[in-house]
Amino acid sequence: MEDINVFIVRRKGRPHWLMRYQCPLTGQRYDKTSGTANKREALKRAGEWQGELQSGKVTGKAANWAAFRDAYEDHAAVTVRASTAGKISSAFNVVETVMRPDSLKRVSTRWLTELQRRLLASDRSPATVESHFRHLKAALNWAADQGMITQVPKFPKLKRARQAKLMKGRAVTGEEFERMLAVLPDVFPDVKSQEGQQRVVARRQSFEFLLQGLWLSGLRLGEALSLTWDQWADGIRVDADGEFVKLLIPAESEKGGRDRVYPTTPDFAEFLLSVPESQRSGMVFNPVMLRGICRRVDTVSSKIIDIGKAAGVKVDEREDKNGNRKTVWASAHDLRRAFGTRMPRLVTSSVLKELMRHESIQTTEKYYIDANAEDTARLLAEIFSQTGSKVATEVALTATE
Repeated sequence: MEDINVFIVRRKGRPHWLMRYQCPLTGQRYDKTSGTANKREALKRAGEWQGELQSGKVTGKAANWAAFRDAYEDHAAVTVRASTAGKISSAFNVVETVMRPDSLKRVSTRWLTELQRRLLASDRSPATVESHFRHLKAALNWAADQGMITQVPKFPKLKRARQAKLMKGRAVTGEEFERMLAVLPDVFPDVKSQEGQQRVVARRQSFEFLLQGLWLSGLRLGEALSLTWDQWADGIRVDADGEFVKLLIPAESEKGGRDRVYPTTPDFAEFLLSVPESQRSGMVFNPVMLRGICRRVDTVSSKIIDIGKAAGVKVDEREDKNGNRKTVWASAHDLRRAFGTRMPRLVTSSVLKELMRHESIQTTEKYYIDANAEDTARLLAEIFSQTGSKVATEVALTATE
């Protein structure tokens, strides 16, 4: 840690000189006895301690947790996206609620193992625990770089992660998607007044358009709600000027944190171009709630889950901490999963990675490349029905010789 200046002070009633410095990051003051009453020797020892602090070999007394958090969040506020900074803050809140740390000295491998145990015992999913630990590890790595701690403790492996399901839901089928569209009149029921009915129809149409867009594009809900026709606006921009329709995604709107240009599938491009040119301004998707157009991801997400529930599209079942089974209904992300599971039979994994806007191809392969067993069985049934069981078997035997 640079910019540390250790000086010596004489305290009344104390025989030895006191060495002191103020942390340039947190503003916290650190004191340490020099162990000598000789001023020259005390200055020498202060210089040695200053060198050790600047090299990161040692710290003063254990850094205060609150000061560490404030310093790291100030650092994150100008180095990462706002959404990531929010996740960092959430991770700190969880750690403080579960473990109540007072200093960084408390954070050891044993302490982290206990944190992991308590988080899992509180019915948090392995994926959520892993996310909190990633942010905590990044914060501790930064603290080590700043000389606030001598080394980062070893983080425990999350053994349950392998046993856990990779996805919290599943891909919605084509028949289920049609059901979701069909129940929109039930989710947004008719009203008697003409003016009120016009608003109801507008709500139905806005959500039908949004659902179709999510189904065809594979966009995350937050990405869809930031999709704009305006070339100079913030958010993800539609580029329909060239031969092919593309998505221009600036770093602040892209999960990978880099400016990107992504292709679109022909059916999604056709969907976008079905909008009359005179209406291609402002945001592409404008879901209407009771108080007008809404862009809150959580609010719109809840309404889509209501639609999934009304359509009876169950995607998962979980057990809460009381042992009760809870049904999980189709969400916006399950429509993205549907897009991801339709594409592997049509495109390569590298192309699918671009369409899904994954940072790593391992993520693509982890979630989408393995063909669904039911789809594979259906494909085999079609092959055998067309060729006959005997012929198909002979072809298979010949291929193995």
